[in-house]
Formats: sequence, structure tokens, C-alpha cells
Amino acid sequence: MPESPVTPGAAVASAQAVRTAPTPQTLSEGRPRNEGRPLHEGRLSPVGSHVQLATSLFEHEGPVAPAPAPAAETIDGTPVTWPRRNSALTPAASGLASAETADPADAAEAAAAAAAAAAAAAAAAADAAAAVTGGASAKRPRYEFVAHLGSGGMADVYRARDTELGREVAIKLFRDDGMTEADVQRREREIRLLSRLNHIGLVAMHDAGRLLHEGRERRYLVMELVEGRSLAHRLADGPMKQRQVADVGAQMADVLSYVHSRSVIHRDIKPENILMTETPTFGYTLIAKLADFGVAHFTGGTRLTSDGTIMGTAAYISPEQARGEEVGPPSDVYSLGLVLLEALRGEREYTGTPIEAALARLHRPPTVPDDLPAEWRALLAAMTADDPDVRPTAHDVAATMRDTIRAMIMDSRGRRGIIPFGRRAAAAAHARRTRVRVLLGTVVAVLGTVGVCIAVTLGLAAGGALAL
Repeated sequence: MPESPVTPGAAVASAQAVRTAPTPQTLSEGRPRNEGRPLHEGRLSPVGSHVQLATSLFEHEGPVAPAPAPAAETIDGTPVTWPRRNSALTPAASGLASAETADPADAAEAAAAAAAAAAAAAAAAADAAAAVTGGASAKRPRYEFVAHLGSGGMADVYRARDTELGREVAIKLFRDDGMTEADVQRREREIRLLSRLNHIGLVAMHDAGRLLHEGRERRYLVMELVEGRSLAHRLADGPMKQRQVADVGAQMADVLSYVHSRSVIHRDIKPENILMTETPTFGYTLIAKLADFGVAHFTGGTRLTSDGTIMGTAAYISPEQARGEEVGPPSDVYSLGLVLLEALRGEREYTGTPIEAALARLHRPPTVPDDLPAEWRALLAAMTADDPDVRPTAHDVAATMRDTIRAMIMDSRGRRGIIPFGRRAAAAAHARRTRVRVLLGTVVAVLGTVGVCIAVTLGLAAGGALAL
């Protein structure tokens, strides 16, 4: 069920105006954007204009003295109604009302007292707001929106700056228009789900909140900003090297193993939801992160769609998804297999309209190229098997991918005439053992020779003594 509206006690900070600017090569979540498109995609103000967004921060309990009314702000030219803090009528404020009918001298004195009390109340409110919002004031919002990054089916994603921590973040701003009750539940479930997951292979969630627009709440998520591009953008340049595909496969299988252990099925594994930073780390040539849990499903959880409804992207869904059956962890493994196959070949396996792509896998298995190494063919065939029980677990896929990476490294170093460190160490240890054996053999031989000489000498001496 959707959460209750923000109470009047919520502290509100208005955010910086968002200007259109050249789209940076950065993605967090949402489908890739078109080059040259206005930053706001028609949802916000035209190019060159300003749009003011706001975020409601943390709840403030208890009555607070009245604060100055916020300036009029708009989104898409529509006035935004901001929640006010709880207020209590102070004695000084009630004195203002009685001053109208009192003696002029008393009225002036009451007015002066009221002005002093109002100034003190404003200072106290500012201090309280600073304490609640972590120091952010009305003139300095917590998040400054910088640029529009992309849009998905339910939300728009913006690049922003956290003014308190001095870091750049991605803000996912959900849309309210046309949302059904199931959409609202799915949105809230995604927020709760992300708050429970913590893995290096996931796009981390930092914060969540609401703003008011036309009397309705708009939810937002503050997430880690991944400096890079999606796998879909990378594949637009052509197929990837086997080593890079293995790096992506190992990391995605590893994070899926973690997610599945938390009884969560992603249900939408596709290149657009895999974000990459091409910086060698952790022994990989690049770092990959899994994003967008908008259609994720808890194992055994309540369905938010009617029976037979297909959730996911047609080109990458599993056969059981295409049949409208209940899905489990093997479904994500199948989708990952199609993604890895596309990365190796540079083209999708199942194309056409969504219905054609979804039904095609029910009539033929994916085509695994014969020119791939045997270990690749065996793994991809197992991952994309029609029977879910035949597919390996995500953990087994991750382990196999790491073994493949290790074999690639050894083979590459061997072709370049570089003895791998492990072999070098083994050869050095063998050489040391050989030297020790030779030394011990020499010592034994010398001692044996000395012993024989001593024995001969003693024998000769004993023979001479008998002769005498």
C-alpha cells in the first residue's frame, strides 16, 4: 500500500534550478537517452528555462515555531504546494491580536515584544531545521540537480550533487501520472528491497524521500552515481572480447547469487540494466553493477500482476516467463546467458516484435557459435537450457567464469613467453629441492669414502700388529 502523505512537520528544502546542458556520458538507471535530446525530455521546462524541484527531508517531531513561507515554486509551470512545519501560537503572537484594541502605548510595546519574539522564533526554527536536515538550510538545499540522465517506465533519473557530503549522486524521481495501485506497490517494494540489499555489484541506495506536486507526493531515491556507461551502450560499438565478457559474467553471476540468497528474483536482466566502469579493479578488466529492481519479485511473495502477465523485457525473458509461469532464480540465469551470448556475438539472439521475441525461445534454443571455446559453449548451453532444473546456479556460473578468466590469463602469459608466477615459484622450489638432494648426496658420498679409508687403515694396522 502507498505510504501516508508527508505530515505538516516535515522540513522542506527547495532544490537548485535544473538547466538543460550537453548530456554527460554517465548513467545510473533508466534506458539510454538519445543524443541531442533536451535534457528534460519534455517533462520539465523547455531548453534554457529553469525548473525548481524540491525534496522533503526528515520528519521533525513536536511543535515548532512558525517559519517564513517558502517562495512560490513550480514544476512544469505548475505551482508546488509545500508542507509546512507544525506551529503553535506563541504568547507574543496572541499579543499582536490584542494590540489592535489596546492603548496605543501598550500596543507599541506589545508590537515590539512580538517582533522580538518572532525573530527569536525564526532563529529557533532555523536551528531546528538545521539540526533535522543535517545542516541544510532553505538557501542551501541538500541536493542540487545538475542534469537529466535518462528515463525509464516509471521514473526519470538525474545527476545531482550532495551539498552536505560533497559527492555526486543519481536521483531517481518517480512519476505519478497514470500509475495504478499495483505500480505504487511495486515502487514502494523496490525502495524497501534496495534498502535491504548491500553488495559491491549493486548500485547502492543512499537516501529516499518525497516532494509535493499538485497536491500529490512524488517519490525519489538517491543512489550511487556510476561513472561509465551501460552494457547496451558498449554493445552498440560491436562485440566484446571474451575476457571482458567473462569479467561481466562473473560479477553479474556473483551479485545474482547474493540476491537469490535473499529470496529476490530480478526478472529483468538485460544490457540496459548492467552499468560498467572500465577501470581494472579486483582482478577484473572492468567493473559491472546491476541496476533497476523495478520488477523484482520476492520468492513466495504476493503477485502484483494478474496470472499470465509477462514481466521483463521480451528479448531476454526465460521460457517460463514467456509461458506466464512462476519464475525462480533459474530465470535470471537464463537471461544472463542471453546477455553474455549477445556480448560475444554483438547481436541479440531473439529479435522482432515483443511477441515474436518472446515466443521464439519456445520453438528453438539459442544458437551458440561453434567457434567459441568448448568451455564457453558448454556453459552457455547449460545457462540457456529450456528446463530450469538443468541450468546451473548463479554461484556455479560465477565460479566457472572465474576459472575461465584464470585459464585465459595463464594462456595469454604463456603465448607471450612469460612464465606465470605460480609456475615460476614451483620451478624455483623444485630447483631448491634438487640442490639440497645433490648436496646431501655429496655429503653422504664423502662420508662413505672417509669411512672406507678409515676402515682400510685400521685393517692394515691390525694386520701389521699380528705379523709382529
